[in-house]
Amino acid sequence: MTSHPFWKLSALTLSLIAPAAMADWRSDGTLKRTQSDDSDYSDDRSQDAASYEDGAGEDGRGFSLGLRAGFGLPLGKATGEADSNLSDVVSGIIPLQVDAGYFLTSHLYLGGSFQFAPGLLAEDCSEDSSCSLNVMRFGVNLAYHTAPFAKVDPWVGLGLGYERFKVSASADFGGDSFTVSTTASGFDLAAQGGVDFKLNKNFAVGPFVTFTAGQYSSVSVSDGEDSVSEDIDEKAIHFWLMGGIKAQYRF
Repeated sequence: MTSHPFWKLSALTLSLIAPAAMADWRSDGTLKRTQSDDSDYSDDRSQDAASYEDGAGEDGRGFSLGLRAGFGLPLGKATGEADSNLSDVVSGIIPLQVDAGYFLTSHLYLGGSFQFAPGLLAEDCSEDSSCSLNVMRFGVNLAYHTAPFAKVDPWVGLGLGYERFKVSASADFGGDSFTVSTTASGFDLAAQGGVDFKLNKNFAVGPFVTFTAGQYSSVSVSDGEDSVSEDIDEKAIHFWLMGGIKAQYRF
C-alpha cells in the first residue's frame, strides 16, 4: 500500500516546522514569550520569586516554637485490676504544652515537647482534706505538613513520650499538715493531627487533636519526707483523647 502524497507533504512540513516550534516551547508546556515581552516576563518571574520567598521563609527549614492549650478525656485503666478505671479518678485534664523543634525540610518537623495538665477530680475530697492531680508528659514528635507554603496547612504526626500521673491529698491533724501523693509513670505513643491557618509567613494558629496510648509501669508513694517505689505487676493500657488550639512560630 502506497502513501498518499498528502501524507508525505504533511510529514515533510512537520519536520521543517518542528524544530522552530520546540525552540519556543518551554519544558513546562507553555510557549515562551516573544522578545518584545521579555521585560514583562522577567518582572513577573521576579515578583513570583519574591512572593515565594516571603511565603516560604527561604527553603522552609528552620527552628520553630509552639504553644498548645485544650481539654483531654481519660480512657482505659491505670492498672490491670478490675476497679482501676482512669475515669474513676479523673474526669478530664487541661493540657498546656510547649513545643520546640526544627523543620528538617519545609514539610518535615522534628521536635520535643513538655506538657503540664492540671486535672479535674472525678469525686470530691472529704471536707477535712484537699486533693489535686496533674499529668506531666515529656515527648519527641515527628510531624508532616502537607502544604507548608499555603495559607491552610493540614498536618499529621507521631510521637513518643513519658508520662507522670500524680494525685495528692492534704489534711490537718492536731495542728500538723500532712500531704500524701501517688505517682504512676510510664511510656506512651501519640498520634496527632491538625490544621494550621497562616496569619503571616511565620505565625500560624489552628486546631489540633492528639490521641495517646500508654502503660504505667511503676508507682511511687510519698508523704513529703519518705518515698516508696515499686513496679506495677498487673499492667494495662490507658488512653488520652485531647483537642484544642495550637499556635506556632517558624523562625
